Amino acid sequence: MARNHDDKSKDKRGLDRRSLLIGAAGGAAVAGAAGAGVVALDRTARKLVTPAAVEGGGPAEIAESFADSRPAYAEHPKPAAEAPNLIVIVLDDVGFADLGCYGSEIATPNMDRIAAEGLRYANFRTCAMCSPTRAALMTGLNHHSAAVGWLADLDAGYPGYRGDLTPEAATMAEVLQEKGWSTLHVGKWHVNVAHSNGANGPTHNWPTHRGFERAYWFQGHSTDYFRPAELLEGTAPVEVPPSDDYFVLDDLTERAIAYLNTQQALDPDRPFFLQVAYPAAHSPLQARPAERDAYKGRYDVGWDVIRAERLKRQRSLGLVPETTELPPLAPGIAAWDQLGAAEQRLYARYMEVYAGLITHLDRSIGKLLAALDTLGRRENTMIVLISDNGGSAEGTPTGTPNVFAAAFGRPVPLEEAAKLYDIMGEDPTFPHYPVGWACASNTPFRLYKQYAHLGGVADPLLVSWPRGIAARGEIRHRFVHVIDLYPTILEALKVERPATYGGRKLKPLEGASVAATFASDKAPTRTEQYFELGGQRAYMDGDWRLVTRHERGSDYAGDRWELYDLSREVNELTDLAGQHPEKVAELAEKWQAAAVRYGVFPLDDRNLIVKLGQDRQRQGVRPDWSFRPPMDRISAHLAPQVGGLGHEIIAEIERLPGQGDGVLVACGSRHAGYALFIHQGRLVYEQNLAPWVERLESPAPLPEGRIQVRFVQTMVSRPFEGGGALYLGGEKLVERPFARILLSTSYDGLSLGADLGNRVSTLYTGPNPFQGRLIELRYKIDNTPFGPLESKRLIDSIGIRV
Repeated sequence: MARNHDDKSKDKRGLDRRSLLIGAAGGAAVAGAAGAGVVALDRTARKLVTPAAVEGGGPAEIAESFADSRPAYAEHPKPAAEAPNLIVIVLDDVGFADLGCYGSEIATPNMDRIAAEGLRYANFRTCAMCSPTRAALMTGLNHHSAAVGWLADLDAGYPGYRGDLTPEAATMAEVLQEKGWSTLHVGKWHVNVAHSNGANGPTHNWPTHRGFERAYWFQGHSTDYFRPAELLEGTAPVEVPPSDDYFVLDDLTERAIAYLNTQQALDPDRPFFLQVAYPAAHSPLQARPAERDAYKGRYDVGWDVIRAERLKRQRSLGLVPETTELPPLAPGIAAWDQLGAAEQRLYARYMEVYAGLITHLDRSIGKLLAALDTLGRRENTMIVLISDNGGSAEGTPTGTPNVFAAAFGRPVPLEEAAKLYDIMGEDPTFPHYPVGWACASNTPFRLYKQYAHLGGVADPLLVSWPRGIAARGEIRHRFVHVIDLYPTILEALKVERPATYGGRKLKPLEGASVAATFASDKAPTRTEQYFELGGQRAYMDGDWRLVTRHERGSDYAGDRWELYDLSREVNELTDLAGQHPEKVAELAEKWQAAAVRYGVFPLDDRNLIVKLGQDRQRQGVRPDWSFRPPMDRISAHLAPQVGGLGHEIIAEIERLPGQGDGVLVACGSRHAGYALFIHQGRLVYEQNLAPWVERLESPAPLPEGRIQVRFVQTMVSRPFEGGGALYLGGEKLVERPFARILLSTSYDGLSLGADLGNRVSTLYTGPNPFQGRLIELRYKIDNTPFGPLESKRLIDSIGIRV
């Protein structure tokens, strides 16, 4: 029967309700199943997925199970986004006038580029010597406050002269590393006491313990540029493979670039701080022949003409006023035209070597800049370049082909040095230029390194940071001291120095930021600063500068204060002390107060050799040593001290058939060193202080098999008169007196069973390892302390007296 429309509508509504009810029941079942799945999944996830971390970084919520706990992760420091990188370049013994951008004729296009991209400072001052300046740079403290009031070679027993960087300062690297910068050091260090430089440490003041995460470095004054033997990677010695192409500036630069490339590959968003401390142009003045000879004939005109030419360029550059005149040459230095032809020829050659070394240094810096450009990091990298003190007079008035010969009381006569003219600056030599060239390096200032006069403390300072400094090629004339660089850099990087570090309260900073000078030459800086080094003293107060030139060994009370008005003459020309005695008294009193405040006393003017000798006696010379291979090279400061002393070297060896030659022990290099070795079957002992050689050789070859050989040095009058003998067991093979006993050795340390670094003897090449079996090597040393007459004999024989 047919249905009407209303019936159909009712059926539909009923069906919809039924469907809805059925669907709802089914949906509930599905939803229930889905919910159960979600719960199961959640339970599984809770067992697998790390819970969300606690907000704000702190402390973790710890329950019995992983699922019910919440982690809190260790947070590593992160600098602000786009924080700048930092490169600090430290030159060594480079004078105010040695760069092209400071008036030099030496080609330095890459350092000139840094100046052109930023700022040159005309009134930057340092501490007159390497260790003190480096300590001040790294800490922002005066060098005495940093415990490095003199060289970092020995602890003098007083707070200002520990020779070991104070723990009461956080180095720039320590602060920046803690704030998230990668910290890298390459090159010279020289702020830890020398007796801590051995494999056993203590290493608390080595670079990797003072904030640098990586370091490729050496501790001492300088290094052999062709054959270094004291390099370290972190705390491990590095033996450089012998190569005719090796030059240490290249090695250091390549390692610095490798550090940067590695850091950027692994962590490109992290800023870096790289400190590159080149040894150049510290002695030895060594250079490749092509770089030296590029200046052939340039210095034949002499130091008087070079000084005048440099001053003329400095005036035109705006580094000094147009009215600036040259001061007299240093005391005892003759005008160039008063020298003989042979002297002029040799002295000009020394300067050609120096210029070649500076050119190589500049090329090394150019490679570093090129690497920075390749990485795309130049724009946001702040580069600070300084020299640590003025040009050095340590080459004596006549110059020397071997700085150790002069220092150890056996200066090389002109006619002997002239024989080395063609190879001067190459591997066989270890030269330094005459004092007259130091005067040229420090144009237009008086004196040189180690003095408080401006020639000792006035140095180049270049600052470039394309993104952060708008100035290009401008000069800044405001006073800046090296202790001001630390706070300046931290301000530029927007980093605060902590009040404590490593649980220790830090000394307050003694420098002040000069970052305001980046934008304006009129920005004010500090106006007072004391200076002291080895009894040389000065005090600056505004335009007034009080200074005294102390004669070594004289009474300090007898020193005469000089007074200069730098607003009239920037280079200490006219002494006004007689006209302004009241100002002299005022500034002398200020110097005294600063000396008390910063730990300058007691004043000590003794020569380095004298200090080292007396330190050796204080600590006592160890009389007995025993070495067995294999073992690491031993630092020269820690090796057996035999110079000027009677001693024996006893070697128990086994000579194998046809394999019995090689070095048994070597210490130092041909420039100052000794070696006991077997050459063509004969036992040989050699002391070398190039060009002076003392050699003993057995008249017949040694037998094969197990034998004992000995060298015995007998003293007639210490420390220079005596001789040596060689023994096979109890049989004396050869004996003779030496013209002069070797006083000490070079930078190369002691190596057992080979001659690492630069060789001692020209009878062999390379390390010349012993081919047989070295069982044991012993030293027996007469450690009787020097008496007064022996000490006086030593002092009277020292060649370096500046």
